[in-house]
Amino acid sequence: MRTSSKLTRASSPSLTGEGCQSAADSFGGVRLFLLIIILIGLGLWAYSRWDVWFGNPPEAPYTTGPEIKQVLLTFGDEGADSRYVSWVCDSVVQPATLLLASQGDTARLTAVGEVFRSRSGLAAYYRAHLTRLAPNTEYAYAVTAGSRQSPWYHFRTRAGALPQRGSGEGAFTFLYIGDLQDTLGTRAGEILRRAVREHPEVEFLAFGGDLTERPTDAYWAQTFRALDSLCTALPCLVVTGNHDYLKYLKRKCERRFALHFPYFLRGMDERGDANHLYRLTYGAADFFLLDSSRGLPYLLRQRSWLKDALAEAKAPHRIVLLHHPLYSVKRPGNNRVQRLAFNGLIRDAGVRLVLQGHEHAYARCTASEEPVTAPTVSGRTAYLVSHCSPKGYRIHPAPRFYPVIRDTRTYQIITVAPSAVTLHTYDATTGLPLDSVKLKS
Repeated sequence: MRTSSKLTRASSPSLTGEGCQSAADSFGGVRLFLLIIILIGLGLWAYSRWDVWFGNPPEAPYTTGPEIKQVLLTFGDEGADSRYVSWVCDSVVQPATLLLASQGDTARLTAVGEVFRSRSGLAAYYRAHLTRLAPNTEYAYAVTAGSRQSPWYHFRTRAGALPQRGSGEGAFTFLYIGDLQDTLGTRAGEILRRAVREHPEVEFLAFGGDLTERPTDAYWAQTFRALDSLCTALPCLVVTGNHDYLKYLKRKCERRFALHFPYFLRGMDERGDANHLYRLTYGAADFFLLDSSRGLPYLLRQRSWLKDALAEAKAPHRIVLLHHPLYSVKRPGNNRVQRLAFNGLIRDAGVRLVLQGHEHAYARCTASEEPVTAPTVSGRTAYLVSHCSPKGYRIHPAPRFYPVIRDTRTYQIITVAPSAVTLHTYDATTGLPLDSVKLKS
């Protein structure tokens, strides 16, 4: 009996250890199995999102012919009385000029040309800078490259003396469009021309990014078919959108974007960075264009630029344009990095209006959690999301947004006076009014 008892006591620790080891092995096996399942799930998710993150549609090989094309009028680098004209011709740089006629006199300005090579072709891009334009004056211009000359185009500078910084003189009206993001063969040109025809008071056009569906020669050609006959007469302001970028581990906006819109180039050269930033004082407003599709290090450099630019602004109203909404109508957690980079500065500086795109809906809000349903917003920054793309997205708006309009292409007619900014929203397809709000100090 004693011997049996000793054997039992002696063998018990060995049996207990084997049980613990077996349990540990089983637990380890479960963990390994779960880890494998998680990795497989992450792999499948990454595979399903790979094209969204890194997929660039191929650019078909193209040859740029000897005809002058893609003529565009934009604002310049020396205030509201300056303009750039950009154009494309052939694949080699030739002597090029801009002919500028007014009141019987014609001046000849030498253009700057450079060749840009994309993934599948190359083209020569030209630009000429027009400065010290007279107020309330009709100008005619034509551009040349080698022996080629474009048709004559016309534009008019705004009435009255252009205000000096800080004077706040003069009301003006402009047309704002969020994502155009036109797919080949759609109606963007027709929509834009009708909007300008129905609102002849418009002095320029502003676009909230994603002007093209993708940065390829074919889509750029489609974009210019939409802008043709409008942005040779009315200057345009355009910010970059995510569809204007090529998607690599480090996203890239090709130089041809800035060659089409040369007001970005001087700042990029002076700062030594690739951020597409621009500031314009026009009438009673200071405009600030941001490049929100970039990563955090770039956004922090933009924050520094914006802080200094807002501190120098003297006009009664400050208006910021960027592509990604600082308050997302698609999903409340979206675009946190952009909000972290910019929104504190925007609120502290008393920015009157933030114009945004990206999320393919129409909505507006303030920083308050409560929606603003009154026809007037006083003393608060208004954030507006708008688009004019044929594509619609599923959205999940927070309660702060009012109104919210889904599955409708819209544009805004915005009038800026020293006392207030008035915003009218229209259905881009029917031209019918949808929303109106006045923004005051």
